[in-house]
Amino acid sequence: MEPSLAISLAAAAALALLTLWPRRGLLARWRRARRLAERVIVEDALKHIHARELRGTLATPESLAGKLDVGVRRALQLISDIQGRGLIQSTGPGLRLSPEGRKLALRVIRAHRLLERYLVDELRMPLEAIHATADRREHTMTVEEVDALEAQLGYPQQDPHGDPIPTSAGTLETVEATALSDWPIGMPAKIVHLEDEPPEVMTLIVGAGLALGMQIEVRESDEQRLALWDGESERELARLAASNVFVSELPHPVQPPARLSSLKPGEAGRIIALRCEGLNRRRLLDLGLTPGTLVECAFPGPAGEPRAYRVRGALIALRREQGDEIEIEPFTVSVEGSQ
Repeated sequence: MEPSLAISLAAAAALALLTLWPRRGLLARWRRARRLAERVIVEDALKHIHARELRGTLATPESLAGKLDVGVRRALQLISDIQGRGLIQSTGPGLRLSPEGRKLALRVIRAHRLLERYLVDELRMPLEAIHATADRREHTMTVEEVDALEAQLGYPQQDPHGDPIPTSAGTLETVEATALSDWPIGMPAKIVHLEDEPPEVMTLIVGAGLALGMQIEVRESDEQRLALWDGESERELARLAASNVFVSELPHPVQPPARLSSLKPGEAGRIIALRCEGLNRRRLLDLGLTPGTLVECAFPGPAGEPRAYRVRGALIALRREQGDEIEIEPFTVSVEGSQ
């Protein structure tokens, strides 16, 4: 056999092996990528329809096309495909999920919100950066992996934005709240939800120092901005961003933010925000002191400080100046053992 022919045959065999190798070949990888792409667009469509149902305005082919960044013709094809699978129902006013479609949508939402909790609590990612990462990973997780992640995180009830996390049984609590842009001037409120899209608006909210659990009052409002009072200082927020902050009524006037250092042994609180930057913030996050975490003051040191705090089942020691940098929502009773 001619050397050149032998080389050509060997190259052809190698190319065939590279392409057709089961599970690892190019063809197998292409098929997996195609299946994942189809899964992503279907699940994203179900999430959009679910979100519109919750808001009371049903999804339409046009709204779906805008959400998925595709043409209306492609959206109509997708609707026909999903409807053929029995996941949605097309009505006069718009699109509704079938029971099976709602089950699948909640499964993806559950994965997304647990992933966001993980990215904040375990990887210490900034709040404005977690949504896109969770969006990419939510479609690749199995039900078993999601359940394991929930157990690892200690069965959290809310994601870092205040959204309730669906249970493994497929139930989802509702949160009654009003956009801050529509909130009356002078009425005390508590922040219960931060909308995470678009990320540019989320950056404005974080930059204004607003966080879940914070008590605020609208002092002034015009077409461009809102002046807010947090019981200690005044903050400004663009009206555009205020429409992504949701609040509920407080039964009392706005109170100054409580600090972790104010807790006495046996008292507890939930972290609202860390008011420090740089290395100090990094150290506190590495100790597990992330927003939303429950912390209990265990006992003081021999000279009064550092104090011991129970966080996620572990004891840590903090000096008073460190505790002063941590805003909390205090509890009136001890929650020892509830971590």
